[in-house]
Order: sequence, then C-alpha cells, then structure tokens
Amino acid sequence: MTVRWLTRPRARRPVPPPEREAPGSGPLELLMGRDEVAVAGARVRMLVAGRRVLVTGACGTVGSALCRRLARLGPAALFLMDRDAAGLRALADELSAGTGEGAGIEEGVVAAEADVRDRGRIGEIVAAARPDLVFHTAGRNKLCQVEDDPCQGVAANVFGTRHMVDAAVRHGVERLVLVSSDKAADPTSVFGATMRLGELLLQTATPGPTRFAAVRVGNVIGEPGSLLSSLASRIASGEAVTITHPEVTRHFMTVAEAAGLLLEAAALTEEAETFVLDMGNPVPVIELVQRYAAQLRLPEVTIRFCGLGPGEKLAEKAFADSERRIRTAHPKVWGTRPAPPPAGLPLLLDALERAAARGDEDEVRLVLRRLLPEYRPPRRSRPPGEPAPARSVTL
Repeated sequence: MTVRWLTRPRARRPVPPPEREAPGSGPLELLMGRDEVAVAGARVRMLVAGRRVLVTGACGTVGSALCRRLARLGPAALFLMDRDAAGLRALADELSAGTGEGAGIEEGVVAAEADVRDRGRIGEIVAAARPDLVFHTAGRNKLCQVEDDPCQGVAANVFGTRHMVDAAVRHGVERLVLVSSDKAADPTSVFGATMRLGELLLQTATPGPTRFAAVRVGNVIGEPGSLLSSLASRIASGEAVTITHPEVTRHFMTVAEAAGLLLEAAALTEEAETFVLDMGNPVPVIELVQRYAAQLRLPEVTIRFCGLGPGEKLAEKAFADSERRIRTAHPKVWGTRPAPPPAGLPLLLDALERAAARGDEDEVRLVLRRLLPEYRPPRRSRPPGEPAPARSVTL
C-alpha cells in the first residue's frame, strides 16, 4: 500500500524524530504498583470501524501508539498529522506495509505535515480529510519547557487546540478527543494551565453537532518514550539518579493504557466531559527508581535531590477539589463535567494570544491567572534566568 501525502506545505526545517525507548524495560505493572488496565472494549471497535480518523501529534509517544491501535480497528482511512516529516514517513510506511497492521484500511494511510499553530493549514487538512473522529495529541507536553517558554507553550497547547476545535465544528467532525494532563487539576504550572484552558475550549463549542471529550493522562511509561531508557543508562553506568524531592509522587500509566483511554473516551463522550483512568494510589518516584534498578538486577542506585522546579507539585491529583466525579460505563474510567467557562473567556483568550505573539511572558502569566482563578503558581524556587540543575528524571 502506497503512502499518500495530503497537500504538503512549503518546505520547513526538519524536526528531529522523538526518542525511542530501548526494548526490555521489564514488567511495567511492577513499576506502577498495580495491574495494567484493559480500557478500550467492543464499543470502541464499533465506533472506529469504517470511519475516517485523524490523529494530530501522530509521531509522539501517545500519538504513535494510538495510530497503531487504530490501524487494527478497521478505519476507512487513517490520517496522520505531525510537523515531523521524517517521523511521519516512517510511521505511515510502517502502518501501510502490506503485511502490517494497517493493511486492511480501505482508503489507506495518509500523512499530513503540519504545525497546529498554523490555523490556515489546520483548516486545509481537516477540509481535505473530512474525518469523522479526531484525536488531538499534538502540543508541548514538557512541564519545564513550557514554564521556561510560556509564549510558545500557549501558542501550541491553547491556540493549537482552538484551531482544531474550530476546524472540527466548521467541517462537521463527529467527535474530537483532546489529550490533557493530570497537571490540569488545580494547576500550579503554565503547562497545567494550558491543559486546563484546552479543556475549557471544548466547552465553548458545546452543545453542538460535534461531541468533545478531554482525557487527563498521567506520566506515561513504556515503549516508546525516554524515561526508562534514561534511568537504565544512568543506573547501568553507576551514575547518580537525580529527582526533585524525596517525597514526590506521581501517577504512572502505560502507553497502551493512554491510547486505550483515548479510544474509550471517544465512545463515552456526550457533552465535553473530562475522563481519567483509575490509576490507584500515586507512586513515590524513589520507589519507581528502586524497583527499576531491581528489575535490571543492578547494584543499589544512588539518588540525589535537586528541589522542585517552578510549577512542580509534590503530588498530582486526577480531579480538582471543585470537580465532581462521575461513574462511566467502564469501571476503571471516571469522568467529570467542569463548570461552564467564564463569560469573558473570548476577550481574555484574545488578550492571551496577543501577549504570546509578542513574546510577553509576564503578560501571558498574568492573563492565565485572570482566565483561571484555580491557577496558583508557587513562588519561583530559582531566580529568573538561572538555569535549572541537570536532571535525569523530570516528573
């Protein structure tokens, strides 16, 4: 099967492909302290089979896993969108191979090179693809990177999402699912605030013919990804592993759980709900490092602490204190319907876009606080301009 390209844009400087996890990372259930949850069920196959599906951020950790999962569910067409042309080609060729997972896709796999910040390009792709389902995983997902460059974080995570939502409504998309983060619950970081705003944007287009849902994803481990390979390299070489704080805890999920949860959310959504996987109790990061060293049968690992960085929490939570949990048809998936967005949201979003476009970081942070009263950034633990200490694990 030949890979088609959807109206290629002008040539851009190539972007390096994402890191790939080294094989042999060991049983992930032992690291997470719980069994892996099988999320997507029969209703998901019924939803995807014979439909046209678009995945943004297709070359990312979650996006690529989702594409492989979708290819096995018999969509009529699978559109892969990413700004990484080389990564798109490799993924599309993999899925389009005659004996591969996507061999039964009726209209084949179509690659679309694009940046979600480009409103015109996004509209062009959605108009040409005519997708029934959209999974929006593109954006900047590193907390420290968004904290250091809030203008680009806002451009990708907030306005990239707005471009996708507007295009979905304009071109009659049936369902759109957004990848959010557990850091969106009572955010303390710019990244968490951008994720929360993305969730609010879904509500601005509801009710309407397009159904929207957001999925809060925890820290994803497993292949592909860089966390475990970074840990393995340091532990095997006898280097110290640096983490933020001795009491820091995080929710972890496998990449298969994240992909399955996105699919399940598409089937469950009714009115811009936010869905979360029941991930059990958060895992102390120290324990995860020690469990991984034990799996690798390596000597006791040396751990050092560098202190919480700007916007980081000791512990994440799946829901904000003000959000009500709702049971769903899946026993391991919870939902919530957040309060309606504030009346002044459109004007404040315009102000945020102008501030980000001119690179005014202080104004971006100020408008974020006006948009989200629950966004409460802690005082910076380092003076502005001082580089963060080198870390092998950033969670």
